[in-house]
Amino acid sequence: MRFLLVALLAVFGHMHTKYERTFLGIDVANIDVWVDDATRDRLRQLAENQRYSDQLAERVAQTALAANDMTVQVQFLRSADLGEFLDAARKNLERARNAGYITPSTFANAWAGVQRDFAGMASRGFKKGDVLVYRAPPGSLETIVKAKDRVLLDVTTRDEGSRRAMIASYFAPRSDFRKGLISDLFHR
Repeated sequence: MRFLLVALLAVFGHMHTKYERTFLGIDVANIDVWVDDATRDRLRQLAENQRYSDQLAERVAQTALAANDMTVQVQFLRSADLGEFLDAARKNLERARNAGYITPSTFANAWAGVQRDFAGMASRGFKKGDVLVYRAPPGSLETIVKAKDRVLLDVTTRDEGSRRAMIASYFAPRSDFRKGLISDLFHR
């Protein structure tokens, strides 16, 4: 019985969505988000036995923004050039800025960091099967890109603004990922 209770509680610490892009609904990536235990408990209190609504989604997004620790994993289901990736990242950061989740200066610093950090991947881009991981403990953001067992990128930024901007880009209203990630909490 204890195992079942622990398993039920743990599910609220993980969100998943499949990201589709283009009008043809082509699968681009699997997105998974894991949060710390305290955030998991707050998400459970918000979502358990509830139905998705825009108002509740905003409360979930604000809870995610306040997470003490978060890991985001993006597994590419098809190849994407760096330009495509950067365009999507910029749009989602703009949505976070426009929603007031991040300030204009945080947006500018985060966008400059994204361009700088991923510049070395310009000729290769992302290939099917590559995994992008963001680790966001308090006060920093680690960005890792792996191709099978090979690390292509591993950068740590010790800046709370960059950390918040990454989280905000996944949970801001109209971001490419918000509805899918948050809806997943309500299908338990």
